[in-house]
Amino acid sequence: MFLCGSSLVGGELACALTPAGVKEINYIELKNGVYDGLYLTKDVEHELTGEFPSEWDFDTIFWAKFNGSTNAGNVDWNLDNTSHILLKSRTEGNFQWKTIVVKEVSRPEDFVINYPDYFTASGQSVEYAIVPVLYGLEGTYATAKASCRFTKMFLTEGHVVWGTEFTDGYCDTTRNIPSSTVELLNSRYPVFIRNTTADYDTGSCRGSFLPLVEDDDCEPAYSEQYDYPRIRYQRKFMDFISDGIPKLLKLPDGRLWLVQITPNPSDTANQAYNDREISWSWVEVGSVDSEADLYYLGFSEVESEWWNQ
Repeated sequence: MFLCGSSLVGGELACALTPAGVKEINYIELKNGVYDGLYLTKDVEHELTGEFPSEWDFDTIFWAKFNGSTNAGNVDWNLDNTSHILLKSRTEGNFQWKTIVVKEVSRPEDFVINYPDYFTASGQSVEYAIVPVLYGLEGTYATAKASCRFTKMFLTEGHVVWGTEFTDGYCDTTRNIPSSTVELLNSRYPVFIRNTTADYDTGSCRGSFLPLVEDDDCEPAYSEQYDYPRIRYQRKFMDFISDGIPKLLKLPDGRLWLVQITPNPSDTANQAYNDREISWSWVEVGSVDSEADLYYLGFSEVESEWWNQ
């Protein structure tokens, strides 16, 4: 069986020089017969014979061999032509890709990638691409878009995520551009001097961190009966932000930074002993869009050979 345009061989106009139709074929049905296979190709010069090709090529669309299943994919062919599989991402409107996962391929199961991407901003559309690679040569990009939205503040280190489930969390920031002004003897106005390209943010954040009571529809453990587990939970958060490891700070308005927590975080009571907030200061130490920063700060395991320079 061979498809020409959108007509079957043997139909009127099937072999006309001008195809019978230009619409995309997105549905094929076989019935009332016994079939050895179904093969579709983009090669317009494909020679019609009584035998199937010996292997997949780059013009093959799908090939169902009906050997116990209706699978028409090319996993076996990909294994022979893929040494690694890459997962890349980029924010909408950004041309530069960022490699976030590299996986060596030796069996069909290696094509499955489960990766929690913590580096997406709230409300930001992100494009992902799965890219097959054969010893450094990239294949066709298979892309998809996704977006997320959240209403809390989050701090992430590896696969450990802390969030302000009880309150929104607050964060004030300052942009640092080290410079000075010099007043000259014979000039009314000073001279602005900036001898560095440093341009980074610092900030101070605060929020309430409370454990949730699973037996009470995941309500915050705020009452007096939970004083002991709540205080232990807050101390764990203090240990987390004091461990000296860089972290990802995400705010619900879409801002995010790679930060280092600076001395000294504090645990302060408000109107009541139970009503407590933890405050800490931070300094920006890298860019979320830089593969080098993510690697050297310990956020990524993707080495330099896979970076998109």
